Amino acid sequence: MSIETIEHTTTDTAIRELARSTVPQNSRQIDGDHPAIARMKSYAELSGLPFMCVDPADWSVLNINNVELPIIPPAIRKRLADQSDGRVVELKSGLIYYALPLPEIDGHSAIALGFVFSRPDARPHEAVVLAAELGWTQQKLNDWRARQRYCQSEILQRLLAATLAQAGQQIVEDQLESELQKLSTELEQTYEEISLLHSLTGNLQISRSPVDLAELCLDRMSGLIPADGNIIWLEERKRGTQFLLDGEVPFDEAGMLDLVGRFESHDWTRPLVKNHMEGTPLGADFPGIRNFVIVPIAEGMFRSGWIVNYNIEEGREFGTVEASLLNSIATILGTHIRNIDLYRQHEELLVSFVRSMVSSLDAKDPYTRGHSERVALIGRRLAKQLNLSTQQQQDIHLSGLLHDVGKIGVNDAILQKPGRLTEDEFDQIKKHPTIGYEILKGLENLQHVLPGVRSHHEQVNGRGYPDGLVGDEIPLMARILAVADSYDAMTSDRPYRKGMPLEKVESIFREMSGSQWDPQVIDAYFAARNDVARICSDYLPTSGSLLEGKDSLSTLT
Repeated sequence: MSIETIEHTTTDTAIRELARSTVPQNSRQIDGDHPAIARMKSYAELSGLPFMCVDPADWSVLNINNVELPIIPPAIRKRLADQSDGRVVELKSGLIYYALPLPEIDGHSAIALGFVFSRPDARPHEAVVLAAELGWTQQKLNDWRARQRYCQSEILQRLLAATLAQAGQQIVEDQLESELQKLSTELEQTYEEISLLHSLTGNLQISRSPVDLAELCLDRMSGLIPADGNIIWLEERKRGTQFLLDGEVPFDEAGMLDLVGRFESHDWTRPLVKNHMEGTPLGADFPGIRNFVIVPIAEGMFRSGWIVNYNIEEGREFGTVEASLLNSIATILGTHIRNIDLYRQHEELLVSFVRSMVSSLDAKDPYTRGHSERVALIGRRLAKQLNLSTQQQQDIHLSGLLHDVGKIGVNDAILQKPGRLTEDEFDQIKKHPTIGYEILKGLENLQHVLPGVRSHHEQVNGRGYPDGLVGDEIPLMARILAVADSYDAMTSDRPYRKGMPLEKVESIFREMSGSQWDPQVIDAYFAARNDVARICSDYLPTSGSLLEGKDSLSTLT
């Protein structure tokens, strides 16, 4: 029995009964990171009081904070079971118990329980009994008593009320902090999404291919949606299909199309979201796929591909946030592809117009048939040699095709005259640059080719026509076409003369460089002379229909 026969108890039966009811039963330890334990520690820090985390269902002790003897006598259990507002119970033995509420643990209620002495000389039987059960010595018990705090019930009640109020405020602050953290994460996610969409809209130039834009999407999507992989499948009118992917894909292009084909009846004006595929027939057909989102790449009724995002990180489901982001990306891609398609159709219409104009010119002057096309191709090759942009090269090509369109307004008899022209006849021919300019200047989509049409007969020394421009006053486009036009004119056969040998043409180029022609363009010719010769060899007047061969107006589209 020890500790001097349990000091103040009177019978062995009473001692054994007190022991059975005082020693905590079924004690189990709860991890200190649990919210209930964290709350109990907060109470202890705010109040300076010791606490035990207790399950009021069986009064087992789940965790202890600065309590050496976990005494829980029957006299206080029922009275402290309800402690939503903080309770204080004083026992005759000299112990004052207090309790505060805690969050549930595994679906069960829990309380933060503790005690202090009501007076310095208190010698509670409950403490003696539990000390004896734990094998304490009398000295250890005396030392424990000396360390205990004592307090009046009224003061303790006010301390608990203040602690509960502070804890409530801290709970609110913690909730606000958690909400702020969540909001911060959402804002960061939203920023990244807006950044991606802004990046996409900033790359919607017609010159930017849909594949480039799709690859940009793939690079950024993985950082926004933590999933196993992403697929973008594109179908373009001119370039066929593209199967782009990021991550590990559990199926090939045919498998992806099979997956999409399973949902023909779906309303594709909105994304398709599928979660929990495990154990379903669809999941069996596509093993390795837990969930996915499919959105169409479309603009109105014009569908041009799909985006598939699959297997979001474990523990999550695809929802409206992910579906909405992917839908926005798909809409931008669909609009871009549609715009490119419309632009190409517009360019094809423009090309058809140019073909018609050049064909009309060929019909008027059959002896120079093929000349405009060769000038256009030579001009484009010289522009490339001068490191001009692709767009500038295309503009020069188109201007070359149209550079002689003004000859439509020249008398057929002059154009088809087999002998040399008189001075008056040549004056009529010299009007063709301004006639061509006047014909085309009203067409908004051809404004960029007008400098070459009007000024391809200007000379850097100012002796050209129609405006007598000098040096850099002559547009670069016209200076390039002047060399291309002169080359083809000098090397081609005419009814009244044979074409000049290449050696003589190049001798004239060297001699007149800096006076008639721009020296830089002449240098570009000599750097590309083999390609220029090939162009003229491939496009003879007898080569058949206009714009045959691989170098043609198809490059514009």
